[in-house]
Amino acid sequence: MTNRPVIEYVLSYLDEQKWNIALYPYHDNAGTEKINFIARPRNVSERNTELALVCHTDTVPFESDWEEAVHPVVRDGKVYGRGSCDVKGFLACALEAFTRIDLLRLSKPLAIVLTADEEIGCIGAKHLASIGAIKSRYMIIGEPTGLAPVSAGKGYALAEIVVRGKEAHSAFPQEGHSAIRDAARILERLDSVQRALASRIDARFDPPFTTLNVGLIQGGTAKNIVPGECRLTLEWRPIPGQDPEWAASLIGQQLADLRSEVPGFTAEIERRRSDPPFASGGEHLTSLLETLTKRSSITVAFGTEASHLAPLASDVIVFGPGDMTLAHRTGEFVAVHEMQDCVAYLSAIIERVCGDQSKYS
Repeated sequence: MTNRPVIEYVLSYLDEQKWNIALYPYHDNAGTEKINFIARPRNVSERNTELALVCHTDTVPFESDWEEAVHPVVRDGKVYGRGSCDVKGFLACALEAFTRIDLLRLSKPLAIVLTADEEIGCIGAKHLASIGAIKSRYMIIGEPTGLAPVSAGKGYALAEIVVRGKEAHSAFPQEGHSAIRDAARILERLDSVQRALASRIDARFDPPFTTLNVGLIQGGTAKNIVPGECRLTLEWRPIPGQDPEWAASLIGQQLADLRSEVPGFTAEIERRRSDPPFASGGEHLTSLLETLTKRSSITVAFGTEASHLAPLASDVIVFGPGDMTLAHRTGEFVAVHEMQDCVAYLSAIIERVCGDQSKYS
């Protein structure tokens, strides 16, 4: 689906007399229009900004019998609905924070950035990064972090190992070569890859190393056919400061070893996705939010747009109301009091970073 209705809602909410709006449309593989969006105050002519607030506009799908998914309700101090936690609650907070500021009083430029297709690979963010659509000294990327500033995050890599064998009647296995049996050999070798990855740690994370997971195995044609193909879908999440290609090279070496050791072994690794890890790049924004929220900074293992947008800013953090463990599931919600706190924190950050600096000297 297109994200245009979300963009149009934001356009209707912002005062076009006060904001310069730039739309960056593209079409996905199905030909559906998607829109990235950047708004800056009209009194700001520069492309560079001091502070950018970023929010993705898409959500994951939802169960058809969850009526509140698209008819959100407030109940017991919580907002229920798809995306309430991830991450439209943050978007509401950002818009509310903007209504509390006199844009003409800002001494440094501010921007709000909305992206498309985050949930299927940060595609919108990649588009913006590829054209350098914005440069910002500070950037806050909305995600449900329980209002704790996130100063670093693991990356994300996705790949598929395709194992080729030779089909034969199962009564005559010597006439074939089992791709599933070779896949089992690969699984055993991946244990040694994980041990190597675990030897390099970043104590800020839990677990403190690059993790490796085989999430899918698909192979074979029928119970009485020696399987001619098997596919292993795997992912790994590299820690900051680590060569993002290291895990892939370790896996590639294991496949090469098996080719030399096992007659007829044929397998190749095909990369599907590679999102780099991120670190904030500075301490000022993290320190400001730690002071405001009275929460220490944390790290996350889940993927965020910071992986792709970090090159567009000097100092990037991930921040927002809600608990990521509540996202992507039926009954998703965000607490109203967290949203209220988030509005106050964002308002204070905007004033502190973009406002009259003499007040803070």
